[in-house]
Amino acid sequence: MFTEKEMSDALKWLFDLFQLEDYEAYDEEEVGCAALCLPEVCMALRDRAETPYEYVVKTNIDRGFEYRGKELFMQRACLIYSDMEIGIYDMTDTSYNRELWLLEDMSFALVHNVSMVIKSGDFYYATEYRSIVKLLKERDDLFFTPESLTEELEEMCIPQWENEATIYEL
Repeated sequence: MFTEKEMSDALKWLFDLFQLEDYEAYDEEEVGCAALCLPEVCMALRDRAETPYEYVVKTNIDRGFEYRGKELFMQRACLIYSDMEIGIYDMTDTSYNRELWLLEDMSFALVHNVSMVIKSGDFYYATEYRSIVKLLKERDDLFFTPESLTEELEEMCIPQWENEATIYEL
């Protein structure tokens, strides 16, 4: 279940994987979760909870074909971080991304995502394929800086700061 305490503990564990030399500008007040308002981050994460699928087809075209494959994790999860490895933008937008997901059991999963979007005016067709790489267990599995993770978590909170977010009892 996504409770504030469990999510806060999970995020603290994640930031504890980083070492001081991983930070570009070392400042004790800004290391780890100290720079974040964890209750707001937890609220934003709870709002993003979803059931991810291995394969998805979606569209906004009337009578368009939509599809969902098997559940990716067999539990709900929140996408925390995504980093594009390869992107091609031409007639179709195609990308290969590495992702970090917080699972409902408060573990973290590393995932690869391949997506393709075909756009025409206001209409689109999108496909996404995700595969689990492994569960995050150690520092060597990290593919992002602590600053980029902090920035991503703060961006999730913007709807709250602008009074546009759903408020949850955690």
